[in-house]
Amino acid sequence: MMRPAPVLSTTAPASPDLERMRRAGAGDAAAQAWLMAQVISRVRRIARAFLRTSADADDAAQLALLAILESAATYRGEAAVEAWARRIAVRTVLRYARQQRRDGAPVAPESAIDEELVDTPRQRPGEALPREVREYLDGLPEAQRDVIILHHALDYSIEEIAGMTEVSPDTVKSRLRLGIGALRKQVRQDIAVGRKRAS
Repeated sequence: MMRPAPVLSTTAPASPDLERMRRAGAGDAAAQAWLMAQVISRVRRIARAFLRTSADADDAAQLALLAILESAATYRGEAAVEAWARRIAVRTVLRYARQQRRDGAPVAPESAIDEELVDTPRQRPGEALPREVREYLDGLPEAQRDVIILHHALDYSIEEIAGMTEVSPDTVKSRLRLGIGALRKQVRQDIAVGRKRAS
């Protein structure tokens, strides 16, 4: 007499990260602490890239961390926790930065972002811009400035930026191309008139 074949489960066991995220979404303090430890340094870096003052960057980072915690229950394991959280953080920080700009607050990258954007291996020793990078970025349309910071200062790929900003990769590429072109034009104009960076 033949035995019936065992019934195989069609549902894979939840990954450890997915289980932790479910617990974090349910309010488990240990799981929430684990989630914050995974994302806090990246969230702070994103906030510092878009806000000029430390106080504003801290506020934006705190809002982003809260948004991540509040969304933990929606995590489905389709991307790494860090990538999932990064998208929420970028959207939250960009909303905060745009509101600050509408309210007239000074919003621009910190000097640390100047260094990340300018001080690259491609830069020749002694080469310096007539103005700080943040001043040039302030002269760009918001959408172009945002993708330049995300791509060149924070090292996100075109596809990642498209997901974070909810536009197509082609739109991201276009904004990057136009933004970089506008930056180069500003620099050329400053060099042509002999502008020097204030000491």
